[in-house]
Amino acid sequence: MGNGTPVELHVEAFGPVDGEPVLLLSGADAQCTRWTPALVDPLVDAGHRVVRFDTRDCGLSSKLSSDDGYTLDDLATDACRVLDGEGIEAAHLVGRSMGGMVAQVVALEHPERVHSLTLLCSTPGLGDERLPPPDDRLVDQMTERLFAPPPVDHVEKVAWLVELDRLFVGTRYPFDETAATLVADADVTRCWFPETGHGPAVNSSPSRLDRLGDIGVRTLVVHGTVDPVFPVEHGIALAEGIPGADLWLVEGLGHEVPDACLAELLPKVLAHLAG
Repeated sequence: MGNGTPVELHVEAFGPVDGEPVLLLSGADAQCTRWTPALVDPLVDAGHRVVRFDTRDCGLSSKLSSDDGYTLDDLATDACRVLDGEGIEAAHLVGRSMGGMVAQVVALEHPERVHSLTLLCSTPGLGDERLPPPDDRLVDQMTERLFAPPPVDHVEKVAWLVELDRLFVGTRYPFDETAATLVADADVTRCWFPETGHGPAVNSSPSRLDRLGDIGVRTLVVHGTVDPVFPVEHGIALAEGIPGADLWLVEGLGHEVPDACLAELLPKVLAHLAG
């Protein structure tokens, strides 16, 4: 909890209270509403209790000062608190990017809370020199954004988010500017911060590469072959390190889980959840 600041988390739940629980863990700076109905509804239709929440420092959850440092361990504790609040002993964890890192930490530190893992475009360790760094072009573009003046009004903020999403796409699915604009507009309308402590939390947390063998739950790893944030070796390392993990490498997919890929992804996820 950093300096002991109390953290309140905004939680949303869907589907039957007695359904097999699925906890969705968002990427860095991403509000829980980025888990779209195109993914949530089929899980509910399959009988699952689906829970999503805004990570601390994001969306409608507590916004912390930059003095309130926290790590992935704190975010994993938050995830367990969400399960507690919903009366759930253990759940299937589906994590995207940073959410996949949080899911790994929960599986390592709180294994009794986890039925299975689904890790989408994630990594066992940012900054681990055994794994390749982000794409040079992406680093240049992100640095440029960092030093540009922040967007001020609603329209600028939406455009800023759309451009960020565009930086992450691969070649498999064309970038849907209209859809991205609608999502970004909803983000800004609901709650928007230019930056959170998520990046520092990831950067200050140790690599899990040498601990993956301790993860004892069924795991599905989904990774794009042209992911500019976590090159494909990160997904392969997860699948090779976690005993018995299944790996689906998606040709031409970037650092993204677009609705367009759900026709292929959902059957795999549902089969994985069903065991």
